[in-house]
Amino acid sequence: MSVMKKRYALVLVVALALATSVRSQDGGKAVFQDAAATVGNSAKVLTPADSPVTAWLPAPISNGTSAPPAPKPALPPIQIKSTSVRLIDVVESPPMPGLPPVEGTIRQTVHLVADPGLPDPPPPPPPSAAQPITDPAMLARLAAWRANRQETRTACVSAMVYDHSRTYLRCYPGGEPENEICGWSNLDFNHFTGFASFQVKGRDGKVRKCDFFIGVGNQDTKRLSALLAQHGRTYTAPAIPVLPDLATGGVAFVVTSGDTTNAKAMEIFESLHALYRAEGTKMAAAYDARIAADEERKAYLLANPPKPADETSYFWERDHPATPPANVNSTEGSAQ
Repeated sequence: MSVMKKRYALVLVVALALATSVRSQDGGKAVFQDAAATVGNSAKVLTPADSPVTAWLPAPISNGTSAPPAPKPALPPIQIKSTSVRLIDVVESPPMPGLPPVEGTIRQTVHLVADPGLPDPPPPPPPSAAQPITDPAMLARLAAWRANRQETRTACVSAMVYDHSRTYLRCYPGGEPENEICGWSNLDFNHFTGFASFQVKGRDGKVRKCDFFIGVGNQDTKRLSALLAQHGRTYTAPAIPVLPDLATGGVAFVVTSGDTTNAKAMEIFESLHALYRAEGTKMAAAYDARIAADEERKAYLLANPPKPADETSYFWERDHPATPPANVNSTEGSAQ
């Protein structure tokens, strides 16, 4: 009889507040209204040309090309002493969203082998002696590090994209919610995925690295409106300020809430849009390539459902236990 086992992938979910909805009653019908719908549209439309801030991507953007598989580690010469085999029914997580779980029976093989005589791992380095902050050598190293270190800032952005043509942004400089600044953009912020940092030349002329964290949601207003109408409900679209079309008027945005005198907060808005003006064609092409690669991979997996892989393990008992390093307290145990 086979043994039933389930294996689950560990999933880390990072939640960003993208958009909220409120429900009210209008003539007996439920009305769903975006939280952004109450934003006014009297703010000034800005473009990257209104700011001296510039930005660029220092590295390629992910285009959906899979990394080559890691080479399998070479086994040392082994002498098998005994082997046990069993069949296990397994259920694994889908390889990508929208696909069924991976199910099947695997062959699990466990070999007990003779000690292959692998060398002991290198001992940990000895603890360094503490140096006072007044030590001249330490101060010189700190000064050199500060002189060569590029300043890094963090941009945390929540983006809700409407119909792939307008985006409501919530930006948090340094991840600080108390300095939140919000507004609308005429860009599709799906194009701002696929990279983790970019370079910014600020209003002060200094070049900084911007570590970029973004959560993106998408809403198809026509589809949502039709879906709600089928259930006797009404969808109220957000009051999007008038912005030029990207194709004819170029990159533009409107800040609708937050402290516009906060230089760091405004630099997020300005640098994101300056980045798109400089790298938008590349960003859009990389996004389209990732979508195409995902669709191609999904179609392949549907046509060729994967099966769980067999497992082979090797165990041995060391003929000579590892010698504890001299700087490790052997009474606390050591790796064997």
